Amino acid sequence: MIRDRLVQMASKIVLESLFEADFKDCSFGFRPKRSAKQAIERIHKTVNYGRVYWAVDVDIMGYFNNIPHDKLLKLVEQRVSDRRVLKLIRLWLTAGVMEDGQYRD
Repeated sequence: MIRDRLVQMASKIVLESLFEADFKDCSFGFRPKRSAKQAIERIHKTVNYGRVYWAVDVDIMGYFNNIPHDKLLKLVEQRVSDRRVLKLIRLWLTAGVMEDGQYRD
């Protein structure tokens, strides 16, 4: 159990460093050291003192449940070459979840 958690943490650090550089500074969702509060502050400052008069918030229900895994993996493979990491990502994509004490696929 501890080993699995360490593998997850190490994978997160490596994958985050690979992909974080691709994000624009205005992106806040699910990023390290960024919060919803910071996003709201940025919107407030930009709308009140900048030249932007609108903001976009997108939340697609069930998005992560419907991502085509084969296409996602092809994109990840363009940046990640370690087969062990790719195998781990495949396992994560097909892992179920515990919800209210019940396992779900």
